[in-house]
Amino acid sequence: MSNYVTTNKNALAVSDGFRMVFHKAPNTSYFCQNFIMPSVTATEAVVTRPKVDAYFPGDKVTFDELSITMLVAENMENYVEIFDWMMGNDNAVDDITVYILSSKNNVNRTVTFKNAFPTSIGSISFSVQDADITYAQVDVTFRYDYFTFSDARGENTIGP
Repeated sequence: MSNYVTTNKNALAVSDGFRMVFHKAPNTSYFCQNFIMPSVTATEAVVTRPKVDAYFPGDKVTFDELSITMLVAENMENYVEIFDWMMGNDNAVDDITVYILSSKNNVNRTVTFKNAFPTSIGSISFSVQDADITYAQVDVTFRYDYFTFSDARGENTIGP
């Protein structure tokens, strides 16, 4: 728990940007358009009493899935990277690193998703009826053990 009040009074502008790094899927890093920061849920313990129940912090934290949307490269390289990762027999996991950028495009915070692996890749809809050029996008979902935060200097600030 922090014992200080922030000196940075700027709100996080989600449109400022991010960079996402996949060591097992470098083309996915380039074409990643957005991601949803997963929610975190802590369990609670309930002590029942005759008139009012009492609640206490539980002993387990659950992390929701990491979801990204990526453009599909014309030769489908990034789609195939994720597909191969899912189909691989090596049960490979990889840390996924997200660099949250400031309004000046400097790394402000780093989020590392530990031992991640893809669990689904969305469908691509092809159509010859569209008058305008439409670029294919797919949603990709990952599972991971947990995530940690690091500050701009790379020092871990929060995590198990």
